[in-house]
Amino acid sequence: MTGPRARRVAPLALALAAALVLTACGSDSKDSTESGGSGSGDVAKEITIWSNSNVFWDWQKANLAPFTQQTGIKVNYTQIPDASIIDKTALAQRSKSDEFAMYEGPTSLIAQDVQLTGGGTDLKPYVDNTSLTGSDFNFSDFAKGGIKDCTFKGTLHCLPVFVDGGVLAVNKKLLSQAGVTKSPTTWAETIAAADAVTQKTGTPGWCTRGSQAGAAIATANQMLSYYIPFNASNQGFFVDQNYKSLLDSPGAVQWANDYQHLMTKDAPKGIGTYTLTNCQNDFDQGKVAMMWDGIVVFNKNELSPAAGSPLAGNVDFVEPSCPGSDPCVATGPWGMFLNPRASKPQQAAAWKLMQYLSSPKVLTDQITATGVPALAVRNSTTEQTFPGVPASVLTALKWVGANSVPNPFPPSSVFNESQDAYQTSISQIVAGKDVNAAMKAAADGQNQVFKQAGLQN
Repeated sequence: MTGPRARRVAPLALALAAALVLTACGSDSKDSTESGGSGSGDVAKEITIWSNSNVFWDWQKANLAPFTQQTGIKVNYTQIPDASIIDKTALAQRSKSDEFAMYEGPTSLIAQDVQLTGGGTDLKPYVDNTSLTGSDFNFSDFAKGGIKDCTFKGTLHCLPVFVDGGVLAVNKKLLSQAGVTKSPTTWAETIAAADAVTQKTGTPGWCTRGSQAGAAIATANQMLSYYIPFNASNQGFFVDQNYKSLLDSPGAVQWANDYQHLMTKDAPKGIGTYTLTNCQNDFDQGKVAMMWDGIVVFNKNELSPAAGSPLAGNVDFVEPSCPGSDPCVATGPWGMFLNPRASKPQQAAAWKLMQYLSSPKVLTDQITATGVPALAVRNSTTEQTFPGVPASVLTALKWVGANSVPNPFPPSSVFNESQDAYQTSISQIVAGKDVNAAMKAAADGQNQVFKQAGLQN
């Protein structure tokens, strides 16, 4: 996938698919670490940070002059291609590298990061340090879900970069033609609406990624999390407190049946090979009525469709409600982390940069410039209005921030491997194969990996 859209959607593919594939690659570059002194309160005058290559990280890199003017801290902003940043960071952690002071990476890999770095870096002492933290920082203004995603076993390891979670984009005109007068707000209503559009108009009522190559597991997980009841003692929504897979539980099997129904009865022909781009193109052209994907992937084509386009005046965004009172949204966005191997002056300087990048003004400027509303990691930013961003998107973002499952991914370095059988099962479900057999195979595969790792009792 190439071009501007690919650059815009890369965080979702990495943030949620990052929990699926991880191998080691090379590492290079060296940090310059001039310090303002030797005491514990010293702040380095130059730091290096590692980030992704993407439209909003491009904006960050181009707009650091005010930070340097305010603090005197020079930032060497190293952007690493999407395909290699996770591997590069993992190898640097294994080798105890001090080449960078701060990095931006997926919160779904916090458990692995903590293991590789020997404990990670707790940000709470920095939050509470009045000599390093401005009086206007207002930690309580961050969306609860983002802070949950950045917290592992009671330790705050990062500040959120963007909010993510599955959202349903709706073509209201196509729904209306099928006699559906309002956007669905539950999965039962979604299936009914998709059926109505497909059967009454001949236009597919539903689209989401169907191919493993298109990281179908990401959008599958975003839907599955609504079906497995949240339990605070579980190790993520996939497994129970003893690392026994829940992929063959009644809720998961019900999800598989509903997912298969949508993918075989209401999706475009050939959905099994569909990537994000295929669904997005079909939705933009009015060829499908609803599209399910992460909030972060939608851009101006969907947020503010051009006059005369099939979506103009007809698009809506909906976050399905939780079936109970417990949180049900599985998110895996990115966070800003301090490198525990960096010196204290380096960490202090990077902490100041974190505050700057997550400040309400910078977030507002960034959202306005990039048109990426998922950057609204603070409650105060979701309460604003932005040119070209529908109010329904900001409402969905706020809802996701309040209903995220804390640490939805099992805290294990073998979680990636445990997803292999599940990915195969998703393909079988999309192909119309037996649902019960597919989910049993997914659970058996996950149990085998966790048992071999010594995690199951």
